[in-house]
Amino acid sequence: MISAIHTALSGLAASGKQIEVVAHNVANLNTDGFKKSRTELVESQTGGVLPVVKKDDASGPTVLRDTGGNQFPVELSNVDLGEETVQQIVAQRSFEANLQTIKTGNSLLGSILDLKK
Repeated sequence: MISAIHTALSGLAASGKQIEVVAHNVANLNTDGFKKSRTELVESQTGGVLPVVKKDDASGPTVLRDTGGNQFPVELSNVDLGEETVQQIVAQRSFEANLQTIKTGNSLLGSILDLKK
């Protein structure tokens, strides 16, 4: 029972990190040359979940900027708002599922303690 709560707590923290990374990507959507990051959830040796943040070095679209009659190419951000929206929903649902697991574990522990009285 305790290990399930421990795993759910680590999943909750990992989902929080995933939400943080998506928010950072969205905040920098219009920053020229910004490279998005992705959160990969990996199993830890202790039975929990660890968030591993990796930078996506794919190039963004290139546009020509005009300043004072001179045009020069500028690489835009490689962040796709549609993709970030999906990632945000996935992270939110994961957060909610882990939170529900903790609530259920807490309820079961309470029931077990009531039986022992």
